[in-house]
Amino acid sequence: VFSKHPAGVMVVKFSQPNAASAAVDRFKGRDGCCGRKIEASYWDGVTDYTAHNAEQEERENEKRLDQFGDWLENQELPEEFKLQVE
Repeated sequence: VFSKHPAGVMVVKFSQPNAASAAVDRFKGRDGCCGRKIEASYWDGVTDYTAHNAEQEERENEKRLDQFGDWLENQELPEEFKLQVE
């Protein structure tokens, strides 16, 4: 169970493919709690259902980009890359 995910995501693993198929067929579209419909499907092997704090991630990305920009600006260019005016 991904308890912090706003959509209330839950993953169930089965040892037999036919059991997974039966569960998807049985639960897809059923009424869940709080008047919500249950969506049942197979995991695509890629989707990350972990809940993320978007605001915090944005701040961290911005800070990391600023630090990288500062590092780039403080680099000394080798002579062959410097602008040469004749």
